[in-house]
Formats: sequence, C-alpha cells, structure tokens
Amino acid sequence: MARSSSSSFDTSSVEDRIADLRRKVEDLMEEQITPAVSRAAGKAQHLAQRAKSTARHEADHAVDFMRERPLATVAVAVGVGFLIAQLLRR
Repeated sequence: MARSSSSSFDTSSVEDRIADLRRKVEDLMEEQITPAVSRAAGKAQHLAQRAKSTARHEADHAVDFMRERPLATVAVAVGVGFLIAQLLRR
C-alpha cells in the first residue's frame, strides 16, 4: 500500500510556510536587528569623533611642546634618527 509521493505531496502548504517564515524573518530584521545595527553605528560614529578630537588635541599639545622646547625637539629627532639608522644597518 505504498502511496505515490508525487500525487499526494502538497507544495502549496510548503510554499505558504516558506512565505510565512520569510515574513517573520523580515519582521525580525525590521523590529530588532536594524535598530541594533543603527545603535551600534551611532556608537561607533561617536567613538570615532572622540578619537579624532583626542588626536587633534594631542597633536596640538605636541606642537606647543615643540615650540616651547625647540632644542629638546631637535635632540629627540636626532636620537630617534640615530636609533633607526643603527637598526637599519643590521
């Protein structure tokens, strides 16, 4: 009493279930995942802005230091250049 699977298999119910699952996934994306990604992007943008501001502040501080102590700046530059030259010789 084997039934023929091709004549009794209802593809419309499978298609309906797939369509229902697709709608549920789309709803999940819209309600939870998209807002979470948006919040993460906002936080990343805020952190990038803070990093940019901090880098700008530190660069300004370094320039002020160089202006106030030009001899020390030249001495450090010569020392660093010497160390790099020694490392490159090896």
